[in-house]
This record gives sequence, structure tokens and C-alpha cells, in this order.
Amino acid sequence: MQPLKSIFADNMKHLGTTLEEQIKKNQPLMEWLKQELEVEITEEEAQVNHEKLKSLKLTLDSFRPEGHKLFSEK
Repeated sequence: MQPLKSIFADNMKHLGTTLEEQIKKNQPLMEWLKQELEVEITEEEAQVNHEKLKSLKLTLDSFRPEGHKLFSEK
């Protein structure tokens, strides 16, 4: 039986084979995240973002069974 990594390798091109390769592959995203964190937003934009995140969390949890919610346990 083949190891899982070799079975799924064609579908996991985003994964590096070594830690160093993975770090190198992550660099473009890390640069983008750094730029996004440096952007200043207004209080109103922050409130809108907060409401969108709250809505996303509720939506995600609505598809999960009771006892397996990610963000709430209603």
C-alpha cells in the first residue's frame, strides 16, 4: 500500500516535500498577509468586517450537527 502523501501528491501541489520548500511556497501569501495587516481601516469598516465575520460563523455553524459547532453551541 502506498503512503497517503504519494497517493494524493498530484492533488497537493501546494504542499512542500520539506519544511524549507513549504516555507518558500508560503512566502507570497505571507507577504500579502503582511500588507493586509498594515492597511489602516476606519472604525466603520472594522464594524462592517466584524458583522460579516459574525454572519460567516453563524452560516458555517448552521451546516454542522449539534455538538459539532465550530463557533457556537446553540
